[in-house]
Amino acid sequence: MDGATFSSAPATPGAAAELPARLNRRQAAKLRTRQRVLAAATDLFKDVGYAKGTIRAIAKKAGMSTGAVFANFDDKDDLYVAAFGHPPLTPEQGLCLAAALRQAETFIRGFDDDPLQEGVPELLQAIKAALPPPPPAPAPATGGADA
Repeated sequence: MDGATFSSAPATPGAAAELPARLNRRQAAKLRTRQRVLAAATDLFKDVGYAKGTIRAIAKKAGMSTGAVFANFDDKDDLYVAAFGHPPLTPEQGLCLAAALRQAETFIRGFDDDPLQEGVPELLQAIKAALPPPPPAPAPATGGADA
């Protein structure tokens, strides 16, 4: 998610039926509040991560009270799912995901020069953008005085 802009369009398919065709002032204000909280949460989670992103910090960033946050979201997990579309990953899940993406990148690279494979360069670029930098390679052992 880019977190920079949010529209009043629902994030989930089928949710359009829940929104009236025209919002009254109260409904529009509630939607704006929800969008501000969601934008603040998205930015904060991206900046400091899930564990350090507190409801209080999200409310402060949005210029709202914690009550406004809880009026729109059940808890921090609910807010995270609304922002990113999935529950927060544990560190172990994050490492597994990064490893799987690295494996996929290596596999897909084999198709890079195949003219019948459309979108491979774009997919590789998206994978690279999603991955943190690879860990540095261990330094080679140097032959010391004992070698």
